[in-house]
Amino acid sequence: MKWSINTTVLIIMLLACVTISNAQTVELPKECKFKYGDNISWASPSSNDAEWEKKSMGSGFHFDDRKDNYIWFRIKVVIPSSMRPQAEHGKGVQLFLGKIDDIDQTYFNGKLVGQTGTFPPNYISKYQSNRQYNIPVNDVQWDKENIIAIRVFSPDGWFGLYEGPYKLAAAQWSDFISITQNITRTNNNGFVTTLKFTNNSNNSFEGSINYKILDNNRKQHFAETKSVNIAPKLGHEQEVVFKKFQSPTIKIARIIYTVKENSSAATISNEHIYLVDNKMVLGVQKEPNPVVANKVKDLYESVEFNQQRMDGYLGNRMTQNLMERLLKIDESGTMDGYLERPGHHPWAGEHVGKYLETASNVWRYTGNAKLKMQMDQMMLQLISSQLPDGYLGTYVPADYWTSWDVWSHKYNLYGLLAYYKSTGYVPALDACKKMGDLLCKTFGDNPGQKDIILAGTHIGMAATSVLDPMVELYRYTGDKKYLDFCYYILKAWDQDNGPKIITAMLATGNVTKVGNGKAYEMLSNFVGLAKLYRVTGDEKFLKVVKMAWQDIVQNRLYISGTTSSMEYFQVDKILPASSKDNMGEGCVTTTWIQLNQNLFDITGDLKYLEQIEKTIYNQLLGAENPQTGCVSYYTSLMDAKPYSCDITCCTSSVPRGIAMIPNFTMGNLKKVPTILLYEAGVYKDSYIATGNKKIDLLLKIESNFPESGNFKVTVNTSSNIDSLPIAFRVPSWCSSFVIKVGTEEYKKVENNCVTIKRIWTSGEKMTINFDIPLQEIQGGKSYPGKTAFQRGPQVLALDESLNQALINAKSPETENNLWSFKPNGTSCPELLPKQWIGKQAYSLLLQNNNKLILVPFADASQTGASIKVWMPLKPIE
Repeated sequence: MKWSINTTVLIIMLLACVTISNAQTVELPKECKFKYGDNISWASPSSNDAEWEKKSMGSGFHFDDRKDNYIWFRIKVVIPSSMRPQAEHGKGVQLFLGKIDDIDQTYFNGKLVGQTGTFPPNYISKYQSNRQYNIPVNDVQWDKENIIAIRVFSPDGWFGLYEGPYKLAAAQWSDFISITQNITRTNNNGFVTTLKFTNNSNNSFEGSINYKILDNNRKQHFAETKSVNIAPKLGHEQEVVFKKFQSPTIKIARIIYTVKENSSAATISNEHIYLVDNKMVLGVQKEPNPVVANKVKDLYESVEFNQQRMDGYLGNRMTQNLMERLLKIDESGTMDGYLERPGHHPWAGEHVGKYLETASNVWRYTGNAKLKMQMDQMMLQLISSQLPDGYLGTYVPADYWTSWDVWSHKYNLYGLLAYYKSTGYVPALDACKKMGDLLCKTFGDNPGQKDIILAGTHIGMAATSVLDPMVELYRYTGDKKYLDFCYYILKAWDQDNGPKIITAMLATGNVTKVGNGKAYEMLSNFVGLAKLYRVTGDEKFLKVVKMAWQDIVQNRLYISGTTSSMEYFQVDKILPASSKDNMGEGCVTTTWIQLNQNLFDITGDLKYLEQIEKTIYNQLLGAENPQTGCVSYYTSLMDAKPYSCDITCCTSSVPRGIAMIPNFTMGNLKKVPTILLYEAGVYKDSYIATGNKKIDLLLKIESNFPESGNFKVTVNTSSNIDSLPIAFRVPSWCSSFVIKVGTEEYKKVENNCVTIKRIWTSGEKMTINFDIPLQEIQGGKSYPGKTAFQRGPQVLALDESLNQALINAKSPETENNLWSFKPNGTSCPELLPKQWIGKQAYSLLLQNNNKLILVPFADASQTGASIKVWMPLKPIE
């Protein structure tokens, strides 16, 4: 997924359901022909394409061995003459080709009708842009075959007409006139609606607007009709302002307007839900429990989010995630696909669900009132946009269940279930049940049902990843049809057109042999399979997930705790890490944490927690700028991080991953309260002690980790505890770990923990000391002869902004021989500028007595500088 939206128009509205009537359309064929190379004669209708290969529309593909970067596509379509009168009135036929990777020139019957992007040598990428081109009426061969030829350039080996819609439609006034709605709030919960019409052509338009306001029960309270006249001039604008509306009783208003052209029946209808009371906050009920218990009991359960407070490095990043990311979210852009279906981008549907899950977790942890108001209102706008049949996507009816429609429903299930779990708000669960019912009705192998594999990209892995929230929906409703639907997904995986997620993994043990190797979507399916194991106890499901985990860790995992290059799993031990390699997609990073979380919960095996720690302290936090809250889609180890605050899938996923951190600080591991991440803070829980006595336990940890491994821990209890064990994880990267309680010393490590079982007195204190060694890591196949450094869980990086004088004198990358060094594991925060967020800096003494300054990879590039993790360095003998 590579795209972004940057919204600048502030539109205060909650739902717009757009209907365009009376437009005759022709769907393009589901297959096209393609040929590598570049020959302008292929645009001609007479060009012979009999030997060209075939490709399904709506799919991208990659070839590593191509020497050229050009490809041509050809599509043949018959357009009925019945469309001609509408096309003549609208001055043409609109050709919709969706998104093309990367630059295109499109020809219709040999004539150039449009270009998006710029070809080399002045290459400008436009892979994320929708293609919509106008074809003059006289260029169409009515009731005969027409040839669409598309010349495509892509610099990275990725090609394809990868996302629709694919159709032809008679042009209408709405193709040339854009409408922007603005709702201005006035005093005492009143508001004024303004529609601005902009002419994007030289065609005139005359029409009428019917405007009305209904309450949430659809009772009409206001109506007004106005005319609109647009001059035949490019850029001409007209604003239409409706009367102020105010009501003391209406809290939620439905604003509906219909624009009709006087000379035809072509209309546009918009419906919006507007929160009249913008300070409305919903109450909180008791947190609900699942109706269906997991058959496999978790061996790890975290401390409740609201029972912990992190005061150190991770706590600061959690606060920055709240203040700089969540509370500054572009609400209208996030809701774009629901504000005006189909919105600016079909992937836009996933963002509100990701936001709601993130916000629900952060609110559980912080109790922030401003965040609660924001997430309440965005939840209300989402469930209010749901159609009566349960549909909660961003497409118009003609495009339902194509491309990313099931995917959006998946994330809406995630978000609304998270909101329900956090607040007990039943309408959020009801919306989930409506979605679940619609999915069960729509997809299956019974007559009249659709094939879910055909409803999404990447050999169906995108659509079938709805497995995860459908398992959760079953748990919180007890409705067996949702579990049956999960088994239908497993069956669909093994269809001839399916990704073979279970069978291919069992046969090969190699994730590159599963589906098409797409990392994000595949990992999402493995997460769902892990949850299905927890519900059913079917050991085969767990075996598959563990095999995938093992293959990734051994062959495809970066030292920073992420995987994937160019969004796909790569061949064994090949881990390219520059910006051009598109490594470490943020969505993959977060989903990798989810997979490890499920395996850790199930097994209690600390090797999964070790992976979570590595990912959090490096790739996850490294993908969100601590100064701005902006996120890098791909976060390379070797160049500047391309932070952006635009709306992308990763801008939504990375904050989601950060919001998961409280799951891993402290919890009940195999019935023993256990400290897992050494973060300063306060952690509370209750335990049943001897004699069935409930004991409240509070652990206060004082430290400046990860700067040092020195800790003070205070144990507070509601009463003296008779021999309660408390365990402390011993990280795999440290070699010395000592706990002192009074005169007693504890060093013995069992199952990677030091466990202290004693009679605890409230207020008792202990000290913990462990080493945080600086380790050298060799570059392997991708970076032979180069070295990276890891201190404790943190990978270090050279940030050029902190080493400018030395780099200007002689850059390590220009040296013929490796630079030699002596490491220094002591932090030197005085080396950092005042505006720097973070307190860690480490120096390497070079052979010529110069120093390199290294900082944690998670902190590096926060000022926009280029960084290096792999460096041409060797130890001084």
